[in-house]
Amino acid sequence: MSTKAPTAQRATAEARTGRIALRRELERRGVSEELAERLASELAAACTSLTPEARRGALTGMALASAVHREHAEALRRSQRDLAEIERMMAGFATELKKVDEAVKILSTFVGRIREQSAADPDRIVH
Repeated sequence: MSTKAPTAQRATAEARTGRIALRRELERRGVSEELAERLASELAAACTSLTPEARRGALTGMALASAVHREHAEALRRSQRDLAEIERMMAGFATELKKVDEAVKILSTFVGRIREQSAADPDRIVH
């Protein structure tokens, strides 16, 4: 049993070293630290059966997928900022439109009163 314990410890240490190497490689390729840790853990288990070429391909694929995800996340944040700005501008426009509506109502009332006051008297003869 004592020979199995060092072997298991060695295997665990090698797996940890492999995971650390994968994490560093992913980080070097631009993957964020948190994501690199998660991906390295998952990839470490699969790497034992992969050829070096397949391992490089997996790392490249993960790095590219991470870059695309990051770009989409940044585009989403920009869109959210733009939407917030548009909403702010539309709220300002609505406020100004209410002011114009009030002014039109006042002018309409004023014009109605002027018409009433200047209505032609039917008994009056105009020469």
